[in-house]
Amino acid sequence: MGHQLLPFFFLTLICIPGLYALTLVPSQNPVAVGTNVTISLSEPINAAVGNWLFGSSTLFLWVSTTVYPGDSNQDGISLNITTYQLTLMSVTLKSSGIYVFQAFSPSTAKAEITLDVQEPISNVAANVSMTNLVEFNDTVTFTCNASGTPLWFSWQNGSSAVTAGGRVQLSNNGRNLVISGVTRYDEGPFKCIVMNNISKEESIQMNLSISYGPSNLRITASPDNMAYTSGSAISLSCSAESKPSASFYWTYNGNPLNVYGSSYNLTDITQNRTGPYTCVAQNEVTLRNAAVTKTICIFDPISEVAVNPSGSPVEHMPFNLSCNVVGPVDSIRWMKNNMYLYADNTITFFNGNSTLSFKKLTLSDDGLYQCAASNAVSNISSQPYNLTVNYGPINTKASGPDVVKVGSNVTFSCSSVSRPQSQYSWYFSGSKVADSSVYVTAALRQNDSGNYTCMAYNNITGIRSNASVQLTVLAPVTNVMVNMDNQQPVINQPFTLTCTASGDVEHIQWMKNNMFLNPENGTTLSSDNSTLRFQNLSLTDDGHYQCEASNAISNSTSNAYDLIVNYGPWNQKVEGPTIAGIGSNLTFNCTAVSRPQSQYSWFHNSSKVGDGPVYVTAALSLNDSGNYTCMALNNITGISSNASVQLTLKYPVSDAIVNANQQPIINQPFTLTCTASGDVEHIQWMKNNMFLNPENGTSLSSDNSTLRFQNLSLTDDGHYHCEASNAISNSTSNAYNLIVNYGPWNQKVEGPTIAGIGSNLTFNCTAVSRPQSQYSWFHNSSKVGDGPVYVTAALSLNDSGKYTCMALNNITGISSNASVQLTLKYPITSVVVTPDRLIPLASQSLLLKCNVMGPYNKIHWLRNNQNFQQSDGVTFSEDNTIVTFKNLKTADDGQYKCVATNLLKEHVSEPYGLVVIYPNAAVSVQASVLLTALIALLFPVLEQCL
Repeated sequence: MGHQLLPFFFLTLICIPGLYALTLVPSQNPVAVGTNVTISLSEPINAAVGNWLFGSSTLFLWVSTTVYPGDSNQDGISLNITTYQLTLMSVTLKSSGIYVFQAFSPSTAKAEITLDVQEPISNVAANVSMTNLVEFNDTVTFTCNASGTPLWFSWQNGSSAVTAGGRVQLSNNGRNLVISGVTRYDEGPFKCIVMNNISKEESIQMNLSISYGPSNLRITASPDNMAYTSGSAISLSCSAESKPSASFYWTYNGNPLNVYGSSYNLTDITQNRTGPYTCVAQNEVTLRNAAVTKTICIFDPISEVAVNPSGSPVEHMPFNLSCNVVGPVDSIRWMKNNMYLYADNTITFFNGNSTLSFKKLTLSDDGLYQCAASNAVSNISSQPYNLTVNYGPINTKASGPDVVKVGSNVTFSCSSVSRPQSQYSWYFSGSKVADSSVYVTAALRQNDSGNYTCMAYNNITGIRSNASVQLTVLAPVTNVMVNMDNQQPVINQPFTLTCTASGDVEHIQWMKNNMFLNPENGTTLSSDNSTLRFQNLSLTDDGHYQCEASNAISNSTSNAYDLIVNYGPWNQKVEGPTIAGIGSNLTFNCTAVSRPQSQYSWFHNSSKVGDGPVYVTAALSLNDSGNYTCMALNNITGISSNASVQLTLKYPVSDAIVNANQQPIINQPFTLTCTASGDVEHIQWMKNNMFLNPENGTSLSSDNSTLRFQNLSLTDDGHYHCEASNAISNSTSNAYNLIVNYGPWNQKVEGPTIAGIGSNLTFNCTAVSRPQSQYSWFHNSSKVGDGPVYVTAALSLNDSGKYTCMALNNITGISSNASVQLTLKYPITSVVVTPDRLIPLASQSLLLKCNVMGPYNKIHWLRNNQNFQQSDGVTFSEDNTIVTFKNLKTADDGQYKCVATNLLKEHVSEPYGLVVIYPNAAVSVQASVLLTALIALLFPVLEQCL
């Protein structure tokens, strides 16, 4: 649908740049009949000219602040000309439809909304076909009615929604609810719920009364036992699910008891009352009945149970236990340590399990034995009988020391495995000396050595057992010492150590550094180990030596003798310089391997000059050259040795300098010279702190003092040092920074080749050069400036031509040129799109013309910023300056631009906003009057647009 407007409204479209995005916001939607609703704009807008439509009919039209009612206006509809809000009072169902807002000047906007007016829900009523029903037999039907538009029906049973399926059916869009074969869970309450978009109403609740049962019968006994003891009282209670409540009566073994009601009590019962008891329930409404049966069992109890042994239990002998019971017995079972016993190859049961028989008792038969007698109403266990099997004595053992020192008191102990505990006696040399398991002697003498015997006796089993200990009495060892024979331990000479001690010495053991010593590698022991002999001492014999004297009851270790083997002097060395500078002070160090430390003396040539391991000279002169000798002497070994060093003196090197006599230029020869003071022996060249080996066009003089470059290259750039040295000193020059000059090379001029008359241009000139080139600018053959950048004044046609830059390197003396050719053109100053008519009407033609001020090469068009091409309804002139729309339609709406291009740049016009208008078919006399007023109002705006 196009933009529908009264004819007098068309003139407002002359300057429309494009549609304005807008939406409508109702105060409520949907809307209840009889209420008010206001339709507002989503954001403020300036609409000097606009209208409201209902469907295709006009509600209001306004120009500035003057409002004109349309042909579809009616009472209860009002317009706020400030905010453009539309208000509808007391709406009816006929108020539903599409409402359209249109703005035409100065902004263009259109928005629409569909308003939905509905009638609220009322008069909700629900009916039920019947309320008193029988479970599984009857069917019930609910019906619901209501007023309002539209209507949606649903049902609820209590708090749950009712859904169709199985026994439940919904029909007539949910108005009717049918439940077939009702159950006790269908009692409700039921209610009908009716809804539409603006309201919700519910019917009053309805309840059903459904009779059911009897079902789920159950008899409960109190107390509830599997069997009952004679004389007990039992209460039986019967229950059933039933509406109305069921009636009950009782039978025993199928015979009526003339007992009515839900309970039946039995008192002081006996065994002859055992049997089945039945409860029967009846419902007088459903005419149904049901029965349930429970069997009651009654017995006499057991009163006493006891365990009796057949004699005393002895290991490896047979043995019996008997179970004595008072009362009727169904079964007897035996337990050991609360675990049931079963017959095997060691035990059997006799006399209906009343006797437990052991074939041969073992220690594993120890434990607590019980018998348990039971019948249907009782289960009694005896008190535990503690079976303890007697045995022994076995594993008789006597303990005590084997060897002790004279004067000691010794304790002997005797033990055996026995039940009950054995009795003990001690014997020495055939005589009884004690009656107990422990025997403590008096102070012992050497003649108390001998055999001590213990006898163990069990008075229950009648068994005896003996065990003995052999004792030896000795005197202890003391005063152990290591002795040497007043000789000095010297390497490669013999040496002896002797061990002495007091007491009964049985063994002597030597130790070195706390480790037991086995003679080897030149060491031997005497036959009694008391003397340790070293055939020829070596350094490996150094250590702490001890001897240990011992017997069976004692041992004693000597204090350590510290053996230190003396030697040397060996491996004598003199450390000090062999070459030095005149005037320096030198230090010489003398070392020798020696124990004890050697004594040192120093000699220059043949004259003694000092003592001690270190000798420091005074300031040296040429006469101090010569031989420096150190003599080392060991006072213990009596050995001496000598070592020497030969000293030469020189003048030191200093003041190394690198010199150059010309400018370094690429592809030309170049020389660097190194000079220094002192006795120079060597000269070494470095480049960038790396030692330099002449190659690739570089060479050195015979004494290395001169470095020659045959033809300089850029790779020769760097920091050059020379180092002058001799055996005692060196001197390194400061760096000479070699920078090879070159260029200018690769000269370039950057700048435009085409420009517009009246513009200011910038040209840039660059060249690769060291040092930096100097630049001069020339227009054709005339100099116009200096420096790498040249900026022109405002250009005229005479400024066309060649612009040349000359680069000059003052060091290399080389120059080069580069140019650019400039052409000047007149520019495009404006591009404007104009239509051939002020009002673009649907189904009529329209011409858009592109007006260009200035020279151009081509023209093309854009629609909504996309390339615009001709089609069936649109054609272009041969030069693209005119676009013709043959038959306008709303699909042609959009933003149109003309683009003109020349060699300088592309120029784009301001957009022309095309909005195609549909005229209204019926134009009243009142509309003609309004058209005249509208033209007068908008004429100043039209002048500006044109």
